[in-house]
Amino acid sequence: MSIETAKAVDADNLVIPIINFSNFLTGSPSQRLQTAKSILYGFRTAALLKAQAPDLKESFEIGREGEEELPNNWPPITPEDGDAKEFKRDHASFPRLIAGDNTLRLLHYPPAKASVFRENKLQVRAGEHTDYGSITLLFQDDRGGLQVKSPKGTFVDATPVPGTVVVNAGDLLARWSNDLIKSTLHRVVEPPPKEGQEIGEEGVYPARYSMAYFCNPNFDRMIEAIEGTYGGEMGERKYEGINSGEYLVQRLAATY
Repeated sequence: MSIETAKAVDADNLVIPIINFSNFLTGSPSQRLQTAKSILYGFRTAALLKAQAPDLKESFEIGREGEEELPNNWPPITPEDGDAKEFKRDHASFPRLIAGDNTLRLLHYPPAKASVFRENKLQVRAGEHTDYGSITLLFQDDRGGLQVKSPKGTFVDATPVPGTVVVNAGDLLARWSNDLIKSTLHRVVEPPPKEGQEIGEEGVYPARYSMAYFCNPNFDRMIEAIEGTYGGEMGERKYEGINSGEYLVQRLAATY
């Protein structure tokens, strides 16, 4: 497939394109088709190893309501207090957007001494992993450090591009597509020095901030390869059908 598009990463057979999604929302049928092809092309490059050192990060997560064992801890305010009143109204306006099993994660990677990474070559800010659900939308600052594993098995810097959102395919999307769309292995390491900057032995890498919005299928849905992704030249179905909620719980239990 030949896709003409700007690229955030193009190294070691790994291509991460920059896609103008507005063409899909407001463009002509041909522009929308081209955008869809570009998205598929971006997903069809690039798999789970246990981290050898603890992650250097902390996070605050906002998930779905109704979990008795894992409730959201909201601030002690009443529905009529200031911004809470506006939030309640907005919340009620978008039931389709907030009724699913999606999760918003606010991530903070604290400043870290350069010696931490030099003394332990396996130390990273977030160990290599794939995301569990269908799609992840990542909003990140300009510090860098995100790396994606290429088809050749090397990690390539996914340098931040201003004004863009990183879109990552997860495990359940890979199962849906019978691996036509890859679940991308990625990690966060110490950021590369900026031009003209040197980080000495006693230097400190600055903090990194990002927000990840994890889009997951409803917990009660069965995830099976869709027709057209297997059979004939496409090969056999690679995965048995699995309940979305059960799979996510299994992955979380294995990780934590």
